[in-house]
Order: sequence, then structure tokens, then C-alpha cells
Amino acid sequence: MLPLDVAQRPSGAARPEAEYRELGHGYDWQTRKRHEGHGAAAGGRRVLTLTTATVAGAARRSGATRYLPEIDGLRAIAVAAVLLFHLDLGFSGGYIGVDVFFVISGFLITSLIWSALENGTFTLAGFWERRARRIVPALVVVTIATLAAGWFILLPSDYASLGEHAAWQALFAANIDYWTEAGYFAGVAGEQPLLHTWSLAVEEQFYLLIPVILFGLFRARVRRVRETAVALLLLGLAGSLALSVHGAANDPNSAFYLLHSRAWELVLGGVVSFAGTDNRLLRARLPRLTIELAGLAAIVLAAVLYTPATPFPGLAALVPTIGTAMLVWAVAQQDRQSPTAIEALLASRPAVLLGLMSYSIYLWHWPLIAFTRYLSVSPPSLRLRVLLLGMGVACGALSWRLVEQPFRARRVCASRRSMLGFAGVSLTAVLAFGATCVALHGVPQRFPPALQGVANAQTDRAFINELTVDRIRAGGLIPIGASGSGAHPALLVWGDSHAMAALPAIDALLAERGAAGRAATHSATVPVLDWYVATPYGLGKDALAFNDAVFDYVRREHIPDVILIACWPCYTKGDDQATRGLAAAAARTVRRLAETGVRPWIVLDVPAQPFNVPRALSLPMIAGAPIASMQARPEPDRAFDVFDAATVREIESAGGRFIDPKPRFLDPSDGRYIIERDGVALYLDKEHLTASGAKLMLLPLFRESLR
Repeated sequence: MLPLDVAQRPSGAARPEAEYRELGHGYDWQTRKRHEGHGAAAGGRRVLTLTTATVAGAARRSGATRYLPEIDGLRAIAVAAVLLFHLDLGFSGGYIGVDVFFVISGFLITSLIWSALENGTFTLAGFWERRARRIVPALVVVTIATLAAGWFILLPSDYASLGEHAAWQALFAANIDYWTEAGYFAGVAGEQPLLHTWSLAVEEQFYLLIPVILFGLFRARVRRVRETAVALLLLGLAGSLALSVHGAANDPNSAFYLLHSRAWELVLGGVVSFAGTDNRLLRARLPRLTIELAGLAAIVLAAVLYTPATPFPGLAALVPTIGTAMLVWAVAQQDRQSPTAIEALLASRPAVLLGLMSYSIYLWHWPLIAFTRYLSVSPPSLRLRVLLLGMGVACGALSWRLVEQPFRARRVCASRRSMLGFAGVSLTAVLAFGATCVALHGVPQRFPPALQGVANAQTDRAFINELTVDRIRAGGLIPIGASGSGAHPALLVWGDSHAMAALPAIDALLAERGAAGRAATHSATVPVLDWYVATPYGLGKDALAFNDAVFDYVRREHIPDVILIACWPCYTKGDDQATRGLAAAAARTVRRLAETGVRPWIVLDVPAQPFNVPRALSLPMIAGAPIASMQARPEPDRAFDVFDAATVREIESAGGRFIDPKPRFLDPSDGRYIIERDGVALYLDKEHLTASGAKLMLLPLFRESLR
């Protein structure tokens, strides 16, 4: 028995339960309880209870779809996987919960559009109004709350970044923003409070396209329009999946963030909506249970076995998405015999309630996690992570109750004009505030001058250049030192981002001596010949050609001194085989340089810290309490980074020289490495020196060493 409210409607115009479906996930348990009764009066309103068969008939006549509580239960699984993954509470592949959401959204949206088209009730304005009613209110509230919290917490450059993200989200393009700024020097993803809105942007872009496509196809009066729609969806699915597979292997950032490589997941749900809900075989429990078990197993296995290192989306995304499609297709069948165990689980009250709140929970959980990580100099404890889980669910429940439901039940902004007006005004306000934050550089005036000085370290960088193989071959290296002298380069700096960080000191040294130099740098690319390791944002296999081109330039231009600078331990991660391979490659590179008449220098890495230095220095000023020292200490077994004693002797016998900056950073009073000197922050993050820090700490060292 399903309750239907017929109050304040024309005679015989009962509101089918499917209309609640139009308002979002379906009616909530309190609404259901309020509407229960057999013709009894409830608060002066007539309440009518109809059978499931009557509801199904009313839904078919109205063009709406049946409410499927199992879909909300599936949403509960998806949001639980995402939360547990983000809080490091298990499920290393829990990020696939987003892909489950995509398939569900594609199924529901395509079903609603096509049903309304067949019944002649579809309008673009009506569709977008319902989407705005579903998405915008909670999103705007969370965004405003995040901007308000960031005002008191985030350093200027981080607040400017938050403003930029909020502005792009107001344009339904947050995914494009995160894609364009993704890179080695981008902010830490886990500390960006609105990062999770990329997935909402993908859905919003899909919502702008799919109704136009289906509406245009329907209005074109194509013969066999249903079959044509399915063919178009299958074609789009195949094309988007191909782009996703190619992108996962060749351009992971675009494959992850952009619609063209994610659309197939939403389209897959659309295809399921055309697959039919009256399959005779699936009326029986056993065949349906088999499909449901297989679908659920695919989702769970992906959530458990995948890791952040799994190439994604691409082919790996097929497992959870096909599993979701199987589940959705099975539970959507009409005239089912008694429910299966899976259906009973998904339709249980706790699962449905969590699914109903899933959107708000998803919105609220991530800013809480991101701000906590931002304010921590060490990883959050298990107790804190469990607390954050509870807070995320609690905030989501309140948001669902106080924000989502009033809008979706039309107690607020009841008319289409008022709803679209609210959406336009609120999103414009977010856009304007975000753009203002960017224009004002994160409003540094929020903080006292001392804190502003520390915060400036985050942008105190120079010589950030990602050279390509072609540019190296063309001789387009970065000039450093004395400018305009026309002098032949006296030295070349060859290395990764740590070389970029050291360049201000070498540039100043060359300028002092009236000499010129060149730099060949690329992030996450170790400067050795005939060896490479795949790293995020590095050149991968192309590093071989890149380093060969640098060596050819040195030999061709007869550069007398070459300085190799890198985060040497970053390329081995403690792996013995990688350590031996890198050490051998470095020794080989030094020998080949020396054979061409070059004096090779190897600069060991500066001490890395376990926290973001500018933020750690600012936290006592923001939080009003000192932070216990957690600065790094010397590691005797890594005195020469990845180079063992035998390799050191081999390099030195070949003519190589080591320069070790670590002793310069050691504070003899407490045996820790310093992070600031004379009020100057030495690092712009955990391991890269600021330009000021490089000049302060490395310039005297290079003056002594590079005679």
C-alpha cells in the first residue's frame, strides 16, 4: 500500500508517488508517515491510500517513473564508499561511489525525460527548474558556508584559490577549473574544500545536453524514434568510453575531470532506462537475485580492490558501472515476485534514509575533511576521522531536512519563476564573491602583517619551467645569471622541481660573478641517462629522450660545469631495486659527463618536512596556540640520499663532486632542521624552498663550493 496526497487538487487528479520522484529521491519517511491512513483526515487534508498497481497506472498516465526505494539504497552504498575512502576508513577504491551515482543519475534523468516526451508533458524550462530545485539550494548553502569558514582559516593564496573554485562551480564548470590547474605545483587536492564539486559539474553539464538531444530527436518526428534514441545513446557511450580509455593512459587529468570521458557512465544509465522493465525471466526471484548479486559484487570488489593508483576511469570504471547498471535494471522490473534479499536490504529503512540524504552528505563531508587536514600538521587520528564521519552525516541530515526538503516539496520558491530566480541570484552572488576573492588576492588584510609575511612564502617561487624534448633539442633552455653579456654559458643546471627551487641561488651567484648559465628542468623527472621511473606529472618514458637531449646540448655547447639537482629519494620510495637502479644511472651519467670534459656536481636534497611549512608557521597565529615542534631530524642512514658508500666512491673517482645542503639547515640546539630564519619561511610547501629561502640557505653554500 502506498499513500497518495490528493489535497487541494482538482477532482480525480491524484498526485502519484512518482511525482515525489520528480522532486528528488522520492518522498521521505516522515512524509510517508504523515500521509498514511485509509481515507482518514490528517490536519484538515484528505489522504488517500492506493495500491502499488494503482500507483503504477497513475505513474504511466502522468508520464512519471515509479519510485524505486532500492535506488535510494544503492545511493547509500555509493555515498558510504566515498566517505569511508575519503576518511581512510577502508575501501581504498571507494571513489567508485561517484561512478555509481553517475549511472543512477543517467538512468533516472533519461527515464524522466523520455516518459514526459512520450506523454507530451516535457518542457526544457520545467526540466531545468526541477534540476535547479534538486541541486542548487544545498549546493549554494554549502558553498557559502565553506567560503565563510575559509575566511577565518585559509591563507590568502589558498582563499583566492577557493574563491576561484566557487566561481567556476557557479558556472557549472568546476571540473574544468580543477583540470586546468592540475599539475605538480597545484595545491594539495585533499585540502581543497570544494574539490568534490567536480562531479556535480559533470552531472550539470550532462543535464544541459541530454534533454536538448532527446527533445530535438523527439521533435524531429524520426520514425522508430525509440530505437533511434537507443542507437544514439549507444554510439555516444562507445565514443566516450573510447576517449576515457585513451585518456586514462595518456592524459589522466582530463580523463578524470572532463565530461567527454565521463559521459559514458551517465549514458550507460540512460541505456538501462530503455532496456525494459517487464522481463518475464526477471519476474522470478532466482534470476533477479543472481543478477543483483553479480552487480553488487562488482561494486564492492572495485571499492575494496582498487586503489588511488589504479588507472581511472578507463576500462577499470567498467566494473562498478556495469555492476550498477545490472542492479538498477533488476530492481526496476515491474510485477516482481517476492523481493530478493538484495532488494530487501536496499529498500530497508536505514538504507533508504541514508540514500535520501546522500546528496547533502556528499556536499558537507568533504569541506569538513579538507579544513581538518588544512589545520593539521600531522594526519588526523582514527578518533578524529570517525568524528568527522559522524559530523558529515549529521550536517548532511540537517541540510536534507532544512534545505533540500523545503525546496523540493515547494514550501519554498513554489513557482517555477521564483525557483529559477533564486537559482540565478544565488549562483550570481557566489560567482561575484568568488571573483572578488581572486581579484583581491585572497584578501590578505584579513590577517595581521606578521602572518601575511609568512603567507607570502606560498607564492615566493621563481624559474618554474617545464621544458619539452623539442625545446631542449632546439636549444631553448632557461637563461640564468648575467643577462645581455653574450657570454658562453659557464654552467648548466639539470634537474626536477627541486632544481627549479634552487635556481634563484645559482642565478644570484652567476650574476655576482658576471657569468651566464642555462637550466634544463622538468618536474618529477630525475636528471640521469638511460633510466626513468613513471611518476605523476613527470615525463615517464619520454624522460629518456629528454635527458639524452640535455646531454647532447652539454656536449655540443661544451658546457664546463653541470649541476645535477633532484629530490633523489622521491624516485625510489625506499624500494631497494629502484635505489640500486637510480644510483647506477647517476654514476653512469657522471662518468659520461666527465668523459666529455665536464665537471659534474651532484646536489643532494634539502631536508623535507612532514608538513606544509608556511601553514605550520601561521597556525599559531590563526589558532592562537603554539604547535609542538615536529620538524624533521637527520637520518644517518640517508646521509647521501639514495647513494651508498660504494656509489659515492665511484662517482667521486669519476670526477663527480657532492654538495650537501642539509648541514646548513641543522639547528644544533635541538637537532632538528630549521624551517624559518630571521622571520623568513624557507619552504613554500613541505619540500620546495622559497626563492628567499634558496638565496638565504643555498647561496652561501654555492659560493663556497662552486669556485
